[in-house]
Amino acid sequence: MIAGPVSFATLAVPLSSGLLGVPASAQARREAAVQPVSDVRRGDLLLGVGVGHGWDADFPLGALSGDLLSLGRVTLAYGLGDAALIEIQGDAWRILSIERRSEPAIELDPGVADGTTADAGDFEITVSFAPIGRRRGLSGGGLVRVRLPNSDERKGIGTNTTDVTLGALASWGASRWRVSGVLGVGILEAPLEGFEQNDVLEYAMDAELTVGSDVRVAAGVDGRANTRDLVPLGTENLARVRLGAEWRPHAWGWDLGVARGITGSVADWSLGAGVSWTPPHR
Repeated sequence: MIAGPVSFATLAVPLSSGLLGVPASAQARREAAVQPVSDVRRGDLLLGVGVGHGWDADFPLGALSGDLLSLGRVTLAYGLGDAALIEIQGDAWRILSIERRSEPAIELDPGVADGTTADAGDFEITVSFAPIGRRRGLSGGGLVRVRLPNSDERKGIGTNTTDVTLGALASWGASRWRVSGVLGVGILEAPLEGFEQNDVLEYAMDAELTVGSDVRVAAGVDGRANTRDLVPLGTENLARVRLGAEWRPHAWGWDLGVARGITGSVADWSLGAGVSWTPPHR
């Protein structure tokens, strides 16, 4: 699901594919909205890194807008057991080229005034499981995701908050295609209000197709919706649509994707690419 407005605004469009024997692409594991895990087996491993660029991304807390470059999109995914996966994901560094700014809700670092700002990205830990159903056909389960603060809100592109997502996932497919969905609740810490949280509805749907033996293509939509009239700053509605592809001829895989922001602080357009490695099955 979506961790928060800042990480969501930097999305570089993953290929949101199901796991076909091993975790999919680095970009898929980095930001995929849907994490079907029915094909994961104990000991499956993926290591990946990628880059992303978003055009016209908004950061309401710092009142900044501009193009965002994300470097070092690190991904580690490991099969804890059959149909159970743990993932650690995050951006090592992000740079915003400031094009517009207004009065911020917080005091920004003086260095932000020079036209650019940079900071480390937040990291997420996700545990997904699908104990119901089969590898082919219908399967179901859930996920728990925790977003851990690693950014400095004074840089204008982070919220320095801890967010939690609890969701149910379902997947239906065959050997070459799969449709997956997630529906859950995001518990978001309000950046400006102590001891305050905002509970939002989080949703996603993805469809992926395997072409030949080496190529996957996928399309999806995901976002979050508020259920309250007064929305705390930094927890606004978000939505996007995605299209991506991955080529994995052997242990190494390469992927590319594009996304269109529909609402909220999501970048108008995003482009991302990544490379990943999976060891041979023992």
